[in-house]
Amino acid sequence: MPSIVDLSRIQLIPVIELEPMAFSTRFHSMLTEANNKDPDELDHCWRVSLADSGVSGINPMFPGSWLVCTSDVTSTKLANILRVIIDKRGGVSSLNNPRLKSVLSGGLALISDEQGILIEPTCCGDLGDIVNWKEAASYEGEEWKMLWIGHPWVSMKFQRPWLLLSDFHESSEPVERWAVMPHELMQAVNVAEAELIRFSKQIVPILLAWDYQGDAVDMSLRLVGLGTE
Repeated sequence: MPSIVDLSRIQLIPVIELEPMAFSTRFHSMLTEANNKDPDELDHCWRVSLADSGVSGINPMFPGSWLVCTSDVTSTKLANILRVIIDKRGGVSSLNNPRLKSVLSGGLALISDEQGILIEPTCCGDLGDIVNWKEAASYEGEEWKMLWIGHPWVSMKFQRPWLLLSDFHESSEPVERWAVMPHELMQAVNVAEAELIRFSKQIVPILLAWDYQGDAVDMSLRLVGLGTE
């Protein structure tokens, strides 16, 4: 069993997920044949798929990942990315469909200066999961509680003065893995929220250029997980 690692100098980095099959416009045998243990091969497949839709010059958090930091996406590249994602959902008019969830896939990655990337969003995570991290920063329960980041997820419990975070799990019981000071986590949440607000402002002119029929500011906040669905 791994020992508990006390974390300091942490960050929560907002990231969007760019799933290669959503961007690929033609069949690439490499997508099914790629060795999923070779990060360089996976990275190549991902880049080729994005290039099909005119998206290039984007770097993932690490080779083999589909996650891209919001702070690394220029406005031009963001317009191309959103065009693909929103077209797959039914076009810009679909954003006003109350039955469809508008928030972008991805989430927040927990990073430590000493340990690097510790927790990254998993399947079905999205940018709206910042609310779960905000809850974690103020959680004082002594029993394990899910911290939803997608699945598999992590769990949390309070052991004064630390917030304990488990390793990833789904069907198994949580195992203590990391310890963080709640006030430091809240500071990281606040910085991440500021980045999401900045990112939303980057989206507004794109929606306006597409003649979005609605409140572009409100929709941009919903896309980054800060609005009301």
